Amino acid sequence: MDRIVDVDVSDATPEAAPTAVFEALMAAVRRGELFAAVVRMPEVAADGPKRGRRIAGVAERVRMLKRLRPGLVEHCRGLAFVLSEEGQRNNAKQLRSGAKMWGCPTFATDDPGQARSWALARLESD
Repeated sequence: MDRIVDVDVSDATPEAAPTAVFEALMAAVRRGELFAAVVRMPEVAADGPKRGRRIAGVAERVRMLKRLRPGLVEHCRGLAFVLSEEGQRNNAKQLRSGAKMWGCPTFATDDPGQARSWALARLESD
């Protein structure tokens, strides 16, 4: 059965959000079904996380992604990230390398409805 997995970490701290996303996507992968996900990301304050704090968590995020990626390649038909236009600009490099990094197609928008429509289309196109 194909399904949409909704992951809402919009109220999480930027430090806690990656772990919550990892756990939700790992649970979806473990079900062994095809899925697409809509991931609502937290807003980053205008002064944003300080670069040193961002770098400190990179190693752990890389480890999580290495564990998650094979399951995404096999089961995930797409990840739609919902984040503000500013968030998209701040994460442009990661968003451009989405499919290569995650192992499945990715999409970013500030519109939750558009994200869900894209995810549903990814499931239907398979």
